[in-house]
Amino acid sequence: MHAEQQNRRRFFHSVLYAVITLLIFFLALVYCRYQQVFTVKTIVVHGYHELSEKHITRISGIKRGANMFDLDLNTGIKRLIEEPYIYNAYISRQFPDVINIYVIERQPIVFINLRDKYALDAFATVLPMPHSYAVDSLPIIKGVDPDLVFEPGKPTFHPDIRHAINFINYVQCFRNDVTDYCNNITWSDEKGWIIQKNANYPPVYLGKDQLEKRIDILNAFIIKMEHDNIDMRRFRYVSLRFNGQVIIRDKI
Repeated sequence: MHAEQQNRRRFFHSVLYAVITLLIFFLALVYCRYQQVFTVKTIVVHGYHELSEKHITRISGIKRGANMFDLDLNTGIKRLIEEPYIYNAYISRQFPDVINIYVIERQPIVFINLRDKYALDAFATVLPMPHSYAVDSLPIIKGVDPDLVFEPGKPTFHPDIRHAINFINYVQCFRNDVTDYCNNITWSDEKGWIIQKNANYPPVYLGKDQLEKRIDILNAFIIKMEHDNIDMRRFRYVSLRFNGQVIIRDKI
């Protein structure tokens, strides 16, 4: 009987301590809220390049002065990912008053001329023209149907465009003599893809398929021309469209 009373007393004391602890914790939260201890005072944005810190903060929906516990971080992340230039995002609380926003931006690798100019990343995602890239800093695709419908922030599944993106990704592993030839990339219904370094150099006709193989041939051809001390600018054009052959025509 005495042991049973002791057990009841211990249980009562345990419950009382738990209630007092929860009450103190609740009162502490109320006090902190009243004193605005857990309100957002600082927002730190990490990983931005094309977008501004102010723009990223605005589209996240997080504002200074908001209660740290009331923030819907998942909604903020969703809003960020809807921005075309943001590939992924993460938001975290740093108590008592700091919010960290981490973003991974998409990187343009080529421009494309349609009714308007756009940029494309390595996954053929359509992007608005960037502000941090000069117009001549990336290759440009021309000759594609200007009425193609694109949605910024979404990849295009147009087969020719995706083929060109795969080709551009492949070219990045070559030296500048080859990559510079891809400054201007033009689609022709008759000749397929045509690349050209600039107006002083001959166009190179690649055809409509097997572009990676034909870039390998072009690389070998450029090396041979350098070895033989032949200036590429003497040619009117270079054609690689037929069964791995290099067909050249001199300027008259």
